[in-house]
Amino acid sequence: MFKFAKLAACSLIAASLTTSAVAQARYPSKPIRFVVGFAAGGASDVVARTLSESMGNILGQPIIVDNKPGADSLIATQFVAGAEPDGYTVMVGVSSHAINASLYTNSKVDPVKDFAPIGMIGDSPNLLVVHPSVQARTTEELIELAKSKPTYLNYGSSASITMLATELFSDMAGIKMTRIPYKGSGQAVPAVMAGDVQVLLSSAITLLPHVQTGKVRPLAITSARRSPLAPDVPTVTEKALPGYVATTWYALFAPAGTPTPVVTQLNAALNTALANPATAQKLQAQGVDITPSTPAELQNFVQKEVVKWAKVVKDTGTANAPK
Repeated sequence: MFKFAKLAACSLIAASLTTSAVAQARYPSKPIRFVVGFAAGGASDVVARTLSESMGNILGQPIIVDNKPGADSLIATQFVAGAEPDGYTVMVGVSSHAINASLYTNSKVDPVKDFAPIGMIGDSPNLLVVHPSVQARTTEELIELAKSKPTYLNYGSSASITMLATELFSDMAGIKMTRIPYKGSGQAVPAVMAGDVQVLLSSAITLLPHVQTGKVRPLAITSARRSPLAPDVPTVTEKALPGYVATTWYALFAPAGTPTPVVTQLNAALNTALANPATAQKLQAQGVDITPSTPAELQNFVQKEVVKWAKVVKDTGTANAPK
């Protein structure tokens, strides 16, 4: 009787493992969700929607973009970290992913331990722009204006990366500007165009079209070198602040515990999509420098980013800044 019961139990376990293996082998068998931590219309949303179509075609399942804005993407990261690790919930992470653990000390999400890295998408420079009414046409003039009128300038921020990038700029320049927070660049960009804030440092993805129409005035780009998309716009480091570089990166993450074969399949689909000329052209037209990676390379990169931005948070005294 005991032997029969033991045999039956073993059969059930084997059947369960077989069913699980078959289900995993059939991945994906239903739609996948891309979770974005910012409002629709922002930079990460544009990247997510560009990739969702291409990767959906490759994987043979639709990919639905789910915007969960708020708390500098903490709402989205907490949601993904707690999701079923089955490959059907994927986060389109940005630089904030590596920043928030040190910026918000009450955050319970570990950017390394709580996620399975899938792969890097690319890197995008930020633009420093002002409302056309601001009496500054260069970065140097903006710094002089801020020094002459210490309480005059407000700046919009839509994510922890843009806040810290602006705070680092202010710290290096020896100036002070008042932060006005927004849930995403989809709200921050209209605010600077309307003059509700005078200064904005945000992704080139969303700002370049408004630069071209003259609704905002570009002062500088935050990459180490000038961007081919805006060759006439100088870098911050050229004259104003030597050594200042602050770009925004984009990458895909799954919840920790997601099966390695699923992560490998998602990485392959991502890199195939990035190699597709049509997809690459769409991303590059938005200012994204495509930099595909393996999951291990992304893991190593994120670990370094956590250390880098923790130092900036400490040096600028911005921990637990208001959301």
